[in-house]
Amino acid sequence: MVSMAPRTVSGRESERGFTLAGVIVLMTILMIVVTYTVPRAWSTVVQRDRERQTIFIMQRYAKAIDAFQRKNGTLPVSMSQLADARQPRFLRCPKDGCIDPLTGEVDWLVIPQSAAPGTSGGVVAPGQPAATNTAPPGVPMKDYAGGPFVGIRPNKKGDSLVQVNASNRYEQWMYNLSDYQQERAARLAAAVKIWQ
Repeated sequence: MVSMAPRTVSGRESERGFTLAGVIVLMTILMIVVTYTVPRAWSTVVQRDRERQTIFIMQRYAKAIDAFQRKNGTLPVSMSQLADARQPRFLRCPKDGCIDPLTGEVDWLVIPQSAAPGTSGGVVAPGQPAATNTAPPGVPMKDYAGGPFVGIRPNKKGDSLVQVNASNRYEQWMYNLSDYQQERAARLAAAVKIWQ
């Protein structure tokens, strides 16, 4: 026979509900913290990746200019010379140029040979006193009328996460033919030391 007397709840069983409520509160606080920190950290990761892609493209342009100069004995005077070359193919981008990952457009600034560091074109050589305007010159790619050029730089202003040649501002970034040639010479010298 079953007893009809009311059952009493022991102390332990009644505490289970409070533990569950505590876990729910802690999970809610944790979710709020994650909601505010993850997007900021993720945007930093994405921005750093875009900057590295931009540097890579600047290096590819400098390498293409070097290859063109080695093959033809002169610097290119138009972007189409780099884009149209097939043997060897100097630049692997669409005909109108590579997209700048920082801006999402083909809006690079072309660095003319006369404005490159070490020439008399306005940017001073390393070790020399700097001018008041520290941003290297550049002509928008769409407005470039022609003439020998040694590199490109991004058409963006502001602080960067990654440094290029000790510059942590986009408008001061410059990677050109001489930078590429110096890096290549350093790699070749290091390889010679390894084989000796």
